[in-house]
Amino acid sequence: MRIIIYGAGAVGGAVGGLLALSGTPVILIGRPNNVNAIRESGLKLRTPDGTQIVQLPAVTSPDQIEFGPEDVVFLCVKSQDTDQALHDLSAVVKDIPVFCFQNGVRNEEIAFRYFPRVYGVMVKAGAVFIREGEVESRGKPPGRLVIGCYPEGKDALAESAAVNLRKAGYDVLVTPEIMPCKWGKLLENLANAVGAVTNVPGGETNRIAAAVQDEGKDILARAGIRWVAVENIAVRPPKDVIRPQNDLYGVPLGSTWQSLVRGQGTVETDFLNGEIVRLAAKLGTKAPINEALLRITAEMAANQEKPGKYTPAELLKLLKLD
Repeated sequence: MRIIIYGAGAVGGAVGGLLALSGTPVILIGRPNNVNAIRESGLKLRTPDGTQIVQLPAVTSPDQIEFGPEDVVFLCVKSQDTDQALHDLSAVVKDIPVFCFQNGVRNEEIAFRYFPRVYGVMVKAGAVFIREGEVESRGKPPGRLVIGCYPEGKDALAESAAVNLRKAGYDVLVTPEIMPCKWGKLLENLANAVGAVTNVPGGETNRIAAAVQDEGKDILARAGIRWVAVENIAVRPPKDVIRPQNDLYGVPLGSTWQSLVRGQGTVETDFLNGEIVRLAAKLGTKAPINEALLRITAEMAANQEKPGKYTPAELLKLLKLD
């Protein structure tokens, strides 16, 4: 099995680097500046065991790869980039297994429009990508992955992918019911926006995080959508964790936080909080907390504002939770 990592950011870079170190053939597809840094100096991978330079091939587009019958794609781009990435991939190869290593619940659906073999992956991992050519995999083990066929089932290829990922150090569960796990992860990710807006970890923001998640749970219950809480998937806590670096931006607070720090111009909240807002609209109701966080993060991204625009107290007031 050769693994094409499409999206060489936090999750993609960490997974790709650890797979390569464990002996699995890997190719990265990433943005030009990141790819140039990896080509020039290798991928700098920080883990609790230390820092390693991983030499592996990296390209900027699928058309730079000669695909073979044993190849699989691990799709690790942010949800807002999924459709374009898969459009570009389908222009080069017509039938290749696609594993969606992404937050949200719509990526598999989008992938299924392009390719017949799609797998969902619930990712619970502390990965950080702030600087070009560098990623952190903060925990040991590096993360917990749940894999299953989309829309349901499991097969030999899912098991084979799991074997490679276990060799790389990940805890991996293969399940015939992946989407309830991904809905559960979506509920957890609703709070990503809180850390991104405030740049404050826990403490003062816990009340806001609980409120946005409770609103999401209520909407899913009304919609009759079954979900499995991430904490109920037997996640093994990391034995070792990289401590936060004392840099300009402080403690990493999730994927949305990282997008704002990097000034990418977009965030994935439309596929997280936005999912709850759209479900509420279909039910003839509203999800005002999720809707407000969706609006605030979208404005911050468009204006390239860094995390910390509002204090927890200010955000409580804006969300009418004070």
